[in-house]
Amino acid sequence: MRKFPLTSQIELKVEAPVNPSEYSEKVIAAITNVIDKCSPEFRYNSRVVARSVGADSLNTIYQQIRSRSAMGVLRRMLTYNRITNTTWFFLNKQAAAAGIVVIIEDESESPLGPIRITMVCDELDVLIDWLAPIE
Repeated sequence: MRKFPLTSQIELKVEAPVNPSEYSEKVIAAITNVIDKCSPEFRYNSRVVARSVGADSLNTIYQQIRSRSAMGVLRRMLTYNRITNTTWFFLNKQAAAAGIVVIIEDESESPLGPIRITMVCDELDVLIDWLAPIE
């Protein structure tokens, strides 16, 4: 992983729905498969929520989007969903359960619901350039 170029901290909030047909433990495992150094919790009887601080949490995503040539899709999502110092993107929950990072553009692309990753950083342009550089 290329050195993280920011001086400000990055905060992640990760959320995923837990459907009646799913086990919360499996949704938690899906999140921990793709987000390092986080501790998800089952909340509100229908969601798993996790928080993490630091670029190390994005290591799996950083590595896999390069191997899958998905940087353009991720960059487009991060730019489109940006509001001031916050942005977000979706991951396919079923793929994450297998440890595979699949960026999706719409919630409907993940039949059991997506994993939503929200990133907050004062240097968001630098973060986007680091995570998903222009190809």
